[in-house]
Amino acid sequence: MAAKAGHTNMMTDTIIANLPPEALRSTLRGLLGGNAPLTAKFNSIVSDYLISTKPTPFPELFVVTDAGFRTLPALQEQMIRYRCLMGCGKGVESLCEVLNVVAQLKEFGENLGWEDAGIMEKLADIGGEIAGIDGDVVQAVTAVHKELIVDGETRAMEDVEIDIAVNLVKALRSCQDKLEGGGVSFERAVQSVETLLKSQRNEQNIDRSSNPRSTGFKSTVSKLEAFKLGDAQVPRIFCGLWQFSSPAWGTATKEKIHADFRKHVDAGLIAYDMADHYGDAEATFGGFRSSQADSASIFCATKWCVFNHIQVSKDLVDSSINERLSAINATEVELLQFHWQDYDDHQYVEAAKLIEANPHVRNLGLCNFDTVHMNEMLDSGMKVVSNQVQFSLIDLRPTFLMAESCRKHGVKLLTYGSLCGGFLAEKWFGKSMPGLFDKDMTPSHRKYLEMITIWGGWPLFQELLAVLRALGQKYKVTVSNVAVRWILDHDFVGAVIVGSRMGISEHIEENLKVFSFGLEKDDQELIGQVLERSNAKEVFEAMGDCGAEYR
Repeated sequence: MAAKAGHTNMMTDTIIANLPPEALRSTLRGLLGGNAPLTAKFNSIVSDYLISTKPTPFPELFVVTDAGFRTLPALQEQMIRYRCLMGCGKGVESLCEVLNVVAQLKEFGENLGWEDAGIMEKLADIGGEIAGIDGDVVQAVTAVHKELIVDGETRAMEDVEIDIAVNLVKALRSCQDKLEGGGVSFERAVQSVETLLKSQRNEQNIDRSSNPRSTGFKSTVSKLEAFKLGDAQVPRIFCGLWQFSSPAWGTATKEKIHADFRKHVDAGLIAYDMADHYGDAEATFGGFRSSQADSASIFCATKWCVFNHIQVSKDLVDSSINERLSAINATEVELLQFHWQDYDDHQYVEAAKLIEANPHVRNLGLCNFDTVHMNEMLDSGMKVVSNQVQFSLIDLRPTFLMAESCRKHGVKLLTYGSLCGGFLAEKWFGKSMPGLFDKDMTPSHRKYLEMITIWGGWPLFQELLAVLRALGQKYKVTVSNVAVRWILDHDFVGAVIVGSRMGISEHIEENLKVFSFGLEKDDQELIGQVLERSNAKEVFEAMGDCGAEYR
């Protein structure tokens, strides 16, 4: 592969040598989006490069100066390296690199004397830089789980891989015990690696002595606008936990996360959406819920996502469901949403039937299924209560085909991306179009900025924001509230999933304002006048029906 890479066309080499980094990144996103074979090749080349350029000896990451403890530039370089390895699917290799960082932090502290009375104050100087390690380990463990799947089956970890995980837990625990007083926590990291090790010992049952398992959701009268989802009455806003899948959205301690969960539940936001690949979202949610006296009033919607080929069987499906139950620390799951990557592999119907038949699944939902394949499920006699798809003022695809099928079969949409990764907000009104890789741009920002460009461009988007802003002023609510209310006013929509950065930031009061008003006919027409000038139909025709962008 390296030899072939050396024979790049001269003119292509000129482009690569002269394009600014942001342009190269944007070009790569365009090349890789929706092209699985090319993405696999890209990941292979990048991982080979990272492994071949691994520094030897391992560099010094920390230093003591007269001003206190400091990190050296090599720390950021190492963090970039192991994050890239995670992205390439090299989970074990990334864990090994994280271990090198944590081991040096442990040695650094021990040499200086953890017991020094002033050490916590000194460590505060680097606390912000090392706090991200907690979230990095969580993401690395997610990458390990994916790496262990070979030909649709999960292989056992090799002894050397287990040793890496065991040594990482030891190093993390040692640092955790000493750093906790300085506001740095590796608790989530320790839990993630220990759960990985337990899975290798087939220990799926979580210790219930101090953390009893949730025994199921019992509907009560919601204090918020609600709808019926299967056998449950739930609010029309779900809290989305996809931010747990990456430290790009920030990281927080378990204590802060649990405190934020409690605030949301107390406000009536009792429904949570997560997935098997959202970092430690399931485990963190499960740990919180099962420790609460009112755990039966907290609703869990998680997912089983099949991205690679598997051989469907009752044992495999039941085992996958048991993994979800273990992760959320519960005896049943209120809503299990099913994603199937390859429509050409028709086993998805059998898999869905086995999910529906499992006594520990209260309700079957779908995730990113298009109308044709959702109808196939429904026509086979299955009871599907929901389909989770992207739907916003910028992505109107559900209105073309999906809506009518939902009305006919009583399926409710759970919508994500309804705030376009945060772009449908006051802060973007009157602003110039950002660069894809500007400092504060998250993965969601990059995704939805490209959607805005396809939909109609930044100038038309500014016109839309102006209308939403005017309506927000009319009802004394925010731009985001108006955008969410517009979605909720569609009869085929059950709930909007709003991203919740637990322990980092919360917008409970703002989110609840969406229930304080309704859009009048004139309001709808003002919004419609902008949408009529967009490329909504062209987006549907070019991208395909709901979920097509993932296939």
